[in-house]
Amino acid sequence: MRFRLRWYAVSTARVLLRRWQALVLLCGILGSANMSLFSNIDSLATPLLALLSPAHGAAWRFADLIGLHAIAVMWALMQREQIAGGAFMAYAGSLPFAGRYRRRADTIVLVLADSPLLVPLVCALLVVGPGRGQGANFLLMLVVGLLALAAQLGALDRRRLAWIAVAAGDLLLAGVVNTGLQAGGCLLVGLGACALLAVRFPRAGKRWIDAAGRAGAPFAALLLAMSQGLHPAILTSAGVLFRQRRSEVTGKAIGAGCVAAAALALMTVFGHDGRALGVAVIAQTIMALSISGLYRGLQMAHVDAARYFAALPLRRAWWRMSDIAVVVTLALPFLAIPGVALLVHHAASPLRIVAGATSGLALLCVLRLPQLFNERHSVVLSSIVAGTWGALTMALIYQENYLAAL
Repeated sequence: MRFRLRWYAVSTARVLLRRWQALVLLCGILGSANMSLFSNIDSLATPLLALLSPAHGAAWRFADLIGLHAIAVMWALMQREQIAGGAFMAYAGSLPFAGRYRRRADTIVLVLADSPLLVPLVCALLVVGPGRGQGANFLLMLVVGLLALAAQLGALDRRRLAWIAVAAGDLLLAGVVNTGLQAGGCLLVGLGACALLAVRFPRAGKRWIDAAGRAGAPFAALLLAMSQGLHPAILTSAGVLFRQRRSEVTGKAIGAGCVAAAALALMTVFGHDGRALGVAVIAQTIMALSISGLYRGLQMAHVDAARYFAALPLRRAWWRMSDIAVVVTLALPFLAIPGVALLVHHAASPLRIVAGATSGLALLCVLRLPQLFNERHSVVLSSIVAGTWGALTMALIYQENYLAAL
């Protein structure tokens, strides 16, 4: 166990540093908006405390739970190799270790990897502590955390039945929240989650894999036909993202979708007035900042293959433009969502909408430099660049209003 923890710490030290930098930056932003300590804790626990709101129905709570557990699964899949132990576990597999020791080590390392994700859960448990007369809500938060851990282990072990069990638990929890059956339902789901963690379900049979392959065959054939006319450099960058970095791409897409949904909800609250354009610019800046993290994975893949490509008659850093093109293409649908909403509701002139969207795309291209300039402090540098860029964009877009006010 000590060697597993050491391997994880060494292989992900810089990654953990960047993630904790992002978390500290988020806490600093929330701390500047909320003066008291309890307000800061309440803000960090908002994703979980939203489940207790009586304004939301069972369908909304189920979607929220699925989204939370999907984020947890993407977080674990992005670190699959480090959590699994790497080359050390290939050697340890030849030693007479029982399966329960391996499962115990996997769980401990996974909990260590989830340390940034545990902050909202701990804050939610502090807000709805049993001493506050909210024992049923406290039990609900614990069960949500157990289901997230079970979903992560199921994803790491490629056990599809575990995902079905977690989804069934989410459905039951969504139906019993704010009812008299909440405590009993949470207890039942909690026992099921503990059983899921203790007894690993067998992997899905070969027929499941064959059925999934047959269902995706037409889509794969369409993608193959579309890719035949693309430049080989574009195909190389796309292959790195969608084959080696598939989990990271999925996680970035889910995050960008959540930001776009939050922006649309806030625009609705504002009634699509003059503030909606500012919300769109902020959302596009956040999405560009998040998706720009893909540049690092692409750069790492190119560095690993540098010796092979050095023998070919290619110019230096030939992959730069193809990486930017692939990342921008991936981000374009998400960056367009706020602009389309503004256009549909006539919340701003087309010129301002196009200027805001163009600024988001340009920021995504510019962020490649701070993402690769300093790996250790890339989060801080990218956040400074994105914040400054977003502020300047809003100042230029609202320039006419500022001049009128003067």
